[in-house]
Amino acid sequence: SRVLPGRVGRRGGRRLATVAVGVSGGVDSSVAALLLKRQGHDVVGVHMSNWDHAEEGTDGECAEREREDARRVCERLGIGFHAVSFVREYWSDVFEPFVAGIARGATLNPDVACNRHIKFDRFTAHALALGADWAATGHYARVAHSEAGGSALLTAVDADKDQTYFLAAVPQASLRRSLFPLGELRKREVRALAAAAELHTAGKRESMGICFVGKRRFRDFIRSYLPPQRPGPLVCVESGRVLGTHQGVSLYTHGQRARVGGLGGRWYVAEKCLETDTLFMCEGAAHPALLTHTLEVGEAAWISGSPPGQLDSRASPSALACSARVRHRAPAIPCSVAATEPPPPPQYTARFATPVNIAVGQTVALYDGCRCLGGAQ
Repeated sequence: SRVLPGRVGRRGGRRLATVAVGVSGGVDSSVAALLLKRQGHDVVGVHMSNWDHAEEGTDGECAEREREDARRVCERLGIGFHAVSFVREYWSDVFEPFVAGIARGATLNPDVACNRHIKFDRFTAHALALGADWAATGHYARVAHSEAGGSALLTAVDADKDQTYFLAAVPQASLRRSLFPLGELRKREVRALAAAAELHTAGKRESMGICFVGKRRFRDFIRSYLPPQRPGPLVCVESGRVLGTHQGVSLYTHGQRARVGGLGGRWYVAEKCLETDTLFMCEGAAHPALLTHTLEVGEAAWISGSPPGQLDSRASPSALACSARVRHRAPAIPCSVAATEPPPPPQYTARFATPVNIAVGQTVALYDGCRCLGGAQ
């Protein structure tokens, strides 16, 4: 049923629209809703539930508190509040692939998958079904909509808060119907706007980490979803000497610091061998065993919906000069991306100007200046 007004009018020559904004219960989505309301749009807040704490048998108090905070913000702003559950979709499209990736030794980012499959697919479709013209979120990013119909994803003004890394796999069809009201603002300005509007989320702490893990140790949480883990040796990648024993190779990721009992220094996971349950370790975060200049990646998700012209396999492909981020807030590194043979499926080789520490399955976001071109794993 249509719970949103479908009216589109004009005020002062500006086109008004109906906007569904995802409200999480945090300050960012609160201010996104505030700004859209002040612009004169018809706004409704939509709170998404993506994890079933009751089924898992864990405390859902935090989730209930987030939902209540979102409802209170909507009430304060005088906008509608709507709740929707994407628990099943999140489980099948985000969590199961995440666990399967860990089991095979990969390091997937569930936030990237959540944005692609939930917030910028299921939520967008839900918003439009409710009668909205646009779907908005509190992400720190910008979007440029062209009259020709295409939309470009641009980095936020606040470089420290920019979230385009997590949005690098968003489908073009959803981006065309998306708004990012916070893209031109800095975090301190967002909090100031919330405080001036007397929103109770103004001073709320940011949520950190993976949403479904909560306050639990990740290793303790994920163990119950993985196949039984077997202890195995910690081996020095240089000498081959056995340094100790670990409790399960899938509980570690490439580049992770791991304690080696009885040894000083800082030891990191340089390589994993699932067949022998062996973790190869190196000492020091800058050890060459952790770094690479090249990376083979699978099929990329391009924001425009298709590869840049240089990589178009239908023509004579050449290398794409761009920059890359291998994690959120990491500096952009100059790189070149070239198509490998033979397609299909399209596969690419990325060559970095400086070596990077990256794990199998980790997302690489590609940029042309402030424009995010897409992402690959």
